[in-house]
Amino acid sequence: MSLSGPIAAIATVTLRALLGRRRTLLMLLVAGAPVLLGLIVRADGPRPRALVPALEGLIITTVLPLIALIFGTAALGSELDDGTAVHILTKPIPRWTIIVPKLLVAAALTALLVVPSTLLAGILIGGTGSHELGVTFAFCIAALAGSFVYSAIFIALSSATSRGLVIGLAYSLIWEGVLAGALPGTQLFSVREYLRGIVSVIGPHGTLTSIVGGQGILLAAVAFVVITILASLRLERFEIRGAE
Repeated sequence: MSLSGPIAAIATVTLRALLGRRRTLLMLLVAGAPVLLGLIVRADGPRPRALVPALEGLIITTVLPLIALIFGTAALGSELDDGTAVHILTKPIPRWTIIVPKLLVAAALTALLVVPSTLLAGILIGGTGSHELGVTFAFCIAALAGSFVYSAIFIALSSATSRGLVIGLAYSLIWEGVLAGALPGTQLFSVREYLRGIVSVIGPHGTLTSIVGGQGILLAAVAFVVITILASLRLERFEIRGAE
């Protein structure tokens, strides 16, 4: 049996569900915050020295994980909570064919909001000099990668618990926001540090320093694959428990 049909159908249903909710409008407003900041800064002229702190603090640390959290938990968690996922779980298809399309839709929507916001904010804040554009481009690539890794994390949380939104918010604020940067060795398990590593490699020399450096690209890819597999395995268990 071809799996392309169910995958496409699940992706389409997920896309319609996410775009049909008022939370999408809220995410547009959240994604617009960096652009608004850029417009305010631009009123006084570009400030290249503020570019890296602004993009790292606002995009990588705040806007990106928040938008991925909302889309990621809604893509699967809402259906599991209200019971509409039952008809999908009863079908004889591998569970990864449910996780993967939902993950890709959530990640794509996150990237479609965050990457353009990063680009516009970077140009408004830093200007269009070659160095500043290089920094902005590096953060855009990091935001793209982060959209997929963060979405995978929040999809996995939704498959494991009905409190995925709350736990995901705590994870973003406490682990990624505080502990991962303060405790030695924890950077190897921090998505934010992976993204810093990507910026440090792709961006102009001296843009950012990162403990993981170029390994950030590899670590982000490995994290994405491993978490996706774990989410698929957890959904298998969800079906068994439902049947019991």
